[in-house]
Amino acid sequence: MVKQIRFNGIDRLYDAYSWRLTRRAKRVWRSGNVLQGEELQNLEKQFCKKYKRRFAVGVGSATDGLYFAMRAVGLNKGSTIICPVLSYIATAGSIRRLGAKINFNDVDERGNLGNLKFQQKPNAVVYVNLYGNPVDYKRLRQYCDENRALLIEDAAQSQGAHIGSWPNKLLSGQLGDISVFSFDPMKNLPCFGSGGMILTDSEMVYEQLISLRRHGLQGRAVSYGYNSLIPEDHCAQLSFLLDKFDSLQSKRADVVKLYKKLLPYETFISASKDTTSSNHKLVIMSERRDQLKSYLEKHGIETKIHYTNILDKVTSNYYPVAEKICTQALSLPVYPFLSDDEVRYICEKIGQFNGV
Repeated sequence: MVKQIRFNGIDRLYDAYSWRLTRRAKRVWRSGNVLQGEELQNLEKQFCKKYKRRFAVGVGSATDGLYFAMRAVGLNKGSTIICPVLSYIATAGSIRRLGAKINFNDVDERGNLGNLKFQQKPNAVVYVNLYGNPVDYKRLRQYCDENRALLIEDAAQSQGAHIGSWPNKLLSGQLGDISVFSFDPMKNLPCFGSGGMILTDSEMVYEQLISLRRHGLQGRAVSYGYNSLIPEDHCAQLSFLLDKFDSLQSKRADVVKLYKKLLPYETFISASKDTTSSNHKLVIMSERRDQLKSYLEKHGIETKIHYTNILDKVTSNYYPVAEKICTQALSLPVYPFLSDDEVRYICEKIGQFNGV
C-alpha cells in the first residue's frame, strides 16, 4: 500500500494538543471578547520577553506586518529599498504596495542576500532568512551602518533560528531595526488561520504600528490605516504553542538530522556553521528536480517547489544563483510529528530514484 505523506503537518499538531487548543478557543468564544482583548496583549508580552524587544505588535498577517513596518519607520514612495530577488512574493509585494523603488539583489548559495554592490545608497535593506537559514548578519549590519540605511528583517520563515551561541546568541527577531514574524499555517509557530507579529525597540514606531493596524486611529485624529488584527482565539492558541515552541523545534531538528544521516549524498541548502536554522523548510538541490517530484508524488509523498520564479520581472538583470535555485530546489516534508518510519520511507524512495 502506497503511503500518503502530506507536506504540512498542522493537522498532526492539532491532534497532539487538540483538547488544550480547543479549550482555549472556547474560553475566548464564551467571553464574547473576540478582538483586541487580553489574549492579544498577553501574546505581545510573551514575544517581547522571549525576543528581548521593547515592543511587539500583532497584526492580521506578516504581509501586512512588512508593509506596516516600512511605513512606521518612515519609508515612502521616494525611498529606495534593497530586496533579495528570491523570496516569497510578499517580500517584494510589500515594497510595491508602499510605492518605493526596489533594487533587487542576487542571493548566495543559501538563498540569502548576496554581496551588495549598488552605487546608489539605499534607504533600507529588507532581507529574508530564506528556508529558515540566518543571513550573514554582520555583513548586512555593517553595510546598513555605513550607508545609514534601515535593516528590516523578514523573519517569516526563521522563528527559532539564531546566530552564534550562548552567551552571545542572537535570535531571529532580534536582528532587524524592525523584525516581522509570520503565523501562517505553514510556519514553525502556526496559527489556525492567519497572523503576524512586528518587533521593535522604538516607542515612536510602536505607536505608528498600533495606529496602522486599526484604521489609523490615534485618539480623535484620523490618518487612515487598515483593519489588521489577530482574532483573540488565535492569540490564545498561539500563546499556548509559544510555550511549547522550543520542544517542537527540537523535534523538528531531530527530523532534519535523520534526513541528512540517510541522505549523505544529497546537496541540502543548509545554514552556515556559525548559525542555527529554524528548519522551516528542508530543501535539496537536484538537476532532475521535476522528475524527482513526480516520482515521489507517485509514491504518496507530497513535496513543494519554493520558488519557481525570481521576483524581478521588469529588468533584464541576470541573477545566476537565484535562477539555479529556482530550477533545482525541492522542499521535502519536515515537521515535528513526522515519524522516523516516514522519513526512512521518503529517503528510500529518493535513493531508488537516484539508483543508490
